[in-house]
Amino acid sequence: MDRKTLFTYVLLALCGLSVLLGLVLVFKQSPVFTVKESGKIELPSIGKDGIAIVYIYGEIFVERQYSMFPGFLSGSDAIIDRLRKIDKNKNVKAVVLRINSPGGSTGASQEIYEEVKKLRQNGKKIVVSMGDVGASGAYYISCAADRIIANPSTITGSIGVIFNFGNMQELFKKIGVKMEVVKSGKSKDIGAYWRSPEESERQLLQGLIDNSYEQFVKVIVDGRKMTYDQVKQLADGSIFTGEQALNKGLIDQLGNLPDAIQVAADLAGLKGEPYIIKDYSPMEKVFEIFNRKTEENSLTQVTKALSKSDTRLAYLME
Repeated sequence: MDRKTLFTYVLLALCGLSVLLGLVLVFKQSPVFTVKESGKIELPSIGKDGIAIVYIYGEIFVERQYSMFPGFLSGSDAIIDRLRKIDKNKNVKAVVLRINSPGGSTGASQEIYEEVKKLRQNGKKIVVSMGDVGASGAYYISCAADRIIANPSTITGSIGVIFNFGNMQELFKKIGVKMEVVKSGKSKDIGAYWRSPEESERQLLQGLIDNSYEQFVKVIVDGRKMTYDQVKQLADGSIFTGEQALNKGLIDQLGNLPDAIQVAADLAGLKGEPYIIKDYSPMEKVFEIFNRKTEENSLTQVTKALSKSDTRLAYLME
């Protein structure tokens, strides 16, 4: 066997080993079996009532964004898919939303909030567990839950709305660039980076901000059973630690993820050690990873860039 052939065989063997290792990692987190720290394989109890955990990590936008690890999501479309799947699972009696997010766009936050409300209306108990951050749009989502739990130093709050756009007018003057625009109405290029907004445009944008802000306040009033005036005193964009938020009535108790799981089990009337239902398919996850690679074309990249651009209304802690 010559050196080139040997190298080819070694390369193929390494590729096969990598695929095998990836499948083991995926299946290890799957509902097919659970691998304990001791190395013992535990089969799931078919038809056993339990709790589902949905991880909402990172900034939240309207897109399908998955992680390579099952359950870790940030795009609202992917999160909603997961919540609807959970809603159909009769064995899921409670859901823990594990949130570590500064918020995101207003539309994405509202879509997830409405889906969580449906879960609750359909009889699922909902508990939020905040990690490092559960602010702005992430707090908006949390208001649909039965209980909100945070760590003492979790950053939360940041109740408000923001709309960002750049202004390069002075830079363009210095380098001799001038934008020629043909438009159907005076406000069609509102927020354009090549000029300052007119006063009428500022008023228009402020109207959008104020309307979205009032929607946020109403969600907190309804979800937290607070008065409008109580919420308004807190809804100035200020951030709070979990301990401060507890004193202000924005959360229900201090605790970590295991505490939230136990609270969810208690609310659902589940006895004994809480059983975690992993409702995602391992093979579905494998195909999902490959599909993501093939979808990374130019159109996808442009769409993603637009969805994350600064020209948007956002419930976001900047």
